[in-house]
Amino acid sequence: MTQRTVLLTGGSGHVARLLIPGLRAYSLRLVDLVKPGDVQPGGSGGDGAVAMGGGVGSAAADPDGGAATGDVSRGVGDGDVDGAEALPPEVRGGDLADRSFAAEVVEGVDTVLHLAANPHPNATWDSLRSPNVEALVSVLEAAQRADVRRVILASSVHAMGGYVQQERHPVKEEWPPWPCCAYGATKAFAEALGRACSYRTGLSVICLRFGGVQRRPGSVGAMAFWLGTPDLRQLVGRAIEADDIRFGVYHGVSANTRREWDTSGAVADLGYAPTCDSEEFLGEIDPNPVRAFCSRSPQP
Repeated sequence: MTQRTVLLTGGSGHVARLLIPGLRAYSLRLVDLVKPGDVQPGGSGGDGAVAMGGGVGSAAADPDGGAATGDVSRGVGDGDVDGAEALPPEVRGGDLADRSFAAEVVEGVDTVLHLAANPHPNATWDSLRSPNVEALVSVLEAAQRADVRRVILASSVHAMGGYVQQERHPVKEEWPPWPCCAYGATKAFAEALGRACSYRTGLSVICLRFGGVQRRPGSVGAMAFWLGTPDLRQLVGRAIEADDIRFGVYHGVSANTRREWDTSGAVADLGYAPTCDSEEFLGEIDPNPVRAFCSRSPQP
């Protein structure tokens, strides 16, 4: 079997560093807006699609992401200790909003795993426009032109946060998006644009609404949407390998006892079988029970 080449955007970010040890089977190209030398283990860097901690979508989140390549098949997985973050291998810096750069790094890949974004739920529209909208458009256009097999878009539970605020759960994957913030709105837009591209061109697009991507939940209020590292790696791997999916949107949360997010679509279509449960950390984390979704306030 030919080894798949996977372009991982936001390659220096928190989520990417958790994912890399689980992607050993692939030839990876990593790109990011942040220079690799600026990234430290466990620190911010690159993008970080939805690394939610004390607040859904951010807390441990990284700033803007965006762009770069380098075949890093060797050395992928350093620092893999039960969900620990790996130092990113070779990462090429650049801005994915630059269409010529996006076309260059996408050429010849089988799958694009697009994590690059500004993941902060309180971010302004001005700070979201380039990394979350313009870069997305650039990547999808480049993927279509390069005949990429599949694009996996990192969406967020923030795209559905309105349901949680109204105590409507478990939140179903097929319900219409109801973002709780501007950041969530950019993720709802990503899902809509991905669907349009799939419909018009036949490109396979899978959107994963990641929950709180951390080694452990940040608080009791974050337990329902926690996504443990083993489940993150399994979900992404299954999204890469799934057959016969033209378009799909799926929730990325673990098998938490506090079930507020339906994952039945991911189970049925992708074969997702989460094993982590945030209840394991009860008594070890911040007891604050308030759900860490965006409160109602004017958008800055």
